[in-house]
Amino acid sequence: MYIRAAYWLGKPKQGQEESFREIISGELVPTMRGFPGVSGVKILWPEQHEDGAPPVYCQVLVEFADEAGRTAMMTSPERTALRPRVLDAAGLFDGVLAHIDFEVK
Repeated sequence: MYIRAAYWLGKPKQGQEESFREIISGELVPTMRGFPGVSGVKILWPEQHEDGAPPVYCQVLVEFADEAGRTAMMTSPERTALRPRVLDAAGLFDGVLAHIDFEVK
C-alpha cells in the first residue's frame, strides 16, 4: 500500500476560510476519489495543535493499493485537468502545499 500525503502548511487568507474549505472538501477530494489507481482519499482538518507543531491547516491522504496505482494517478489526464482548481485553492492560501509519498508496510 502507498499513501501520497498533501500538507497545506499555513492558513487561508483572511476572509477566504470558507471558500478554501469548499474547494478542498467539495471539489478536490471528491474528484480525486475517481482518479485512476486511487483506492481511497481522506481529508484531515486538525482540531488542535500541540506547542511546536508545524502549522498544518489540512492534510489530504490519497491511498493506492500498489506503486502502479500511484503512477497511474500521477500521470493521469484527470489529475492534469484538476490542477487549475488546486491552483485556485493555493491562491486563497497563505502558506505552502507540500507532498510526501509513503510506502505502508
